[in-house]
Amino acid sequence: MPSPPAAKPDPVPPARIEITTPFPVHLGGVGPREIREARFGLRSTHDRPFSFRVLDVSLGVSPDPSTLVEPLKPGEERTVLIRVDPSGLEGYIKGAVRLGTDDPSQPNYILRFDMVVRPEVAVDSARKSLGEVAPHESPEARFHFTREGGEPLKVALAVAVPSYLDAELIHEGGTVDLRLTLRPDRLKPGTTAGLDVLKVDTNGPKQPQFTLYLDWRIATPVVATPSRLVFTDLKSTLQGLELTARDGKPFRILRAEIQGKGFELLDRPGPEAARHVLRVRRTGQSPAGMLLLECTNQDGPLKVPLRFLDPKARPPKDQMPPPPPTEEHGHRH
Repeated sequence: MPSPPAAKPDPVPPARIEITTPFPVHLGGVGPREIREARFGLRSTHDRPFSFRVLDVSLGVSPDPSTLVEPLKPGEERTVLIRVDPSGLEGYIKGAVRLGTDDPSQPNYILRFDMVVRPEVAVDSARKSLGEVAPHESPEARFHFTREGGEPLKVALAVAVPSYLDAELIHEGGTVDLRLTLRPDRLKPGTTAGLDVLKVDTNGPKQPQFTLYLDWRIATPVVATPSRLVFTDLKSTLQGLELTARDGKPFRILRAEIQGKGFELLDRPGPEAARHVLRVRRTGQSPAGMLLLECTNQDGPLKVPLRFLDPKARPPKDQMPPPPPTEEHGHRH
């Protein structure tokens, strides 16, 4: 009976160095100019000394030569130190050092690490919300900018802000706050919500511009649905307006009148109720009017814009420019 074939020798000799540190080594969050260190434990399982040589390193990485200059003796344990300079890097970064030895039969040894390099210029949040705003309130939102290292932070608005927003840049040490104050009394009648998009320039080389978002909703005691009446059809001359209290309680309409020509109010204020419906009829070609409502549960009049968009006066569809966004759905720059 023939003897079994001899096993082929392993073409790759076993590694004679153990990396005792779990890797990759996590350096966590690192500032854009913050020098960090990563430490790797090595243990020799060889029967003779090893000498190391650096074959390759990642960007910003420099091994400490004092931890590699001496040969690694049999059974010796040693800590290899590498320094990491994150300059020019940003975000999640993987890095490594590749080591070779003076034993040509040995593989290369790769010491890996990772980190998250923070941006040089940052804002606490790119989007903020003022939530529900009463007509008499003037709420404020602040966008807080910081800079780690480098020149002193400079921030400037890159666009004009809407007329209903007050904007102020406040410099305090190495930080800048953009303070935005909403002035509901400057809003166009019928505007119930907005999303403002603002662009801000900075002197950060990698963050030269930020896009910021501010949303808000106007919470009047009386809710008009819809918030404006728009007539777009020559044949359709009648529209209804529903009025409800935000708190659900009954209220009275003290006065209802239309300013401007071309529109007629068909219903007069009735008794106290949780819901009121008023009808408005278009009687002419006037492009705009205003329905003023005074209610028992609201300070100041509620203004409901009336609009007539004459289809005969509009250009053909293929010549019409795209409509600008309304303030009710958002204000963009």
